[in-house]
Amino acid sequence: MNTATKTTSFSGNIPINYEEHLGPLLFESYAIDMAERVRKLNPSAVLEIACGTGRVTNHLLKVLPEHATLVATDINPAMLSLAKEMVRETAGIKWQVADSMALPFGNDAFDCIVAQFGVMFYSDKVKAHHEAYRVLKNGGTMIFNSWNMMSANIAVQMVKELLDEYFPQNPPNFYDIPFSYFDTGLIKMDLSKGGFAHVETTLVKVNGYSPNAYSAAKGLLEGTPISVGITERNAEILPELVEVLAERLTTHFGSKDLKVPLEAIVTVARK
Repeated sequence: MNTATKTTSFSGNIPINYEEHLGPLLFESYAIDMAERVRKLNPSAVLEIACGTGRVTNHLLKVLPEHATLVATDINPAMLSLAKEMVRETAGIKWQVADSMALPFGNDAFDCIVAQFGVMFYSDKVKAHHEAYRVLKNGGTMIFNSWNMMSANIAVQMVKELLDEYFPQNPPNFYDIPFSYFDTGLIKMDLSKGGFAHVETTLVKVNGYSPNAYSAAKGLLEGTPISVGITERNAEILPELVEVLAERLTTHFGSKDLKVPLEAIVTVARK
């Protein structure tokens, strides 16, 4: 995840809860989709931006050609540190803390760039796209995904409704950020300003998975900086919120082996 502000900082226990509980629910299905798209390109030099805890990284290592190199980056050292632990195969991979808006690489260095659910956090998306364009080789491809509107992702919408109930005057609003970049016209315009002339967007619907409703609730409330916003408002209430959300998820999806519908925009931009 690419962010440097307090309200969106992935630190403390957040990275492990993100990986263990939120990973299967929100990110695994899209990581598989991302890796398959990269496989078809047969790239030789890949840059992953906002690698988080390494879910896409793991899948990329399974599909990349034997000779390919992979540089996995994230602006958050805590997430990158956990990714190093979670990625099982390390041959051919380089880890680096990097800011998407000031990439520490030379021009024309990669033939493929991937970013899973990181673009929404860029404080200057056009600048970040311009940096990606700069380090991408001519003919290279950048692929990223971003969530569709929150109302199309019901589990997260349920979190918003819960927090609106408990904090009617000033609800924690972290989820407003990752679910804010779904306008395909805006996405294409930002990429055009960054230098990209060939852009395609696709709405991709998948099912997320969680072994039980409590794990899903814990991930949604303790696997992102939303937990910081909650505890800042009421330091004692987080366990109660997890229980209440688990009950609501159970009512909607069942108590075990949850299959949760998700929607995201996959964007492919070519230099």
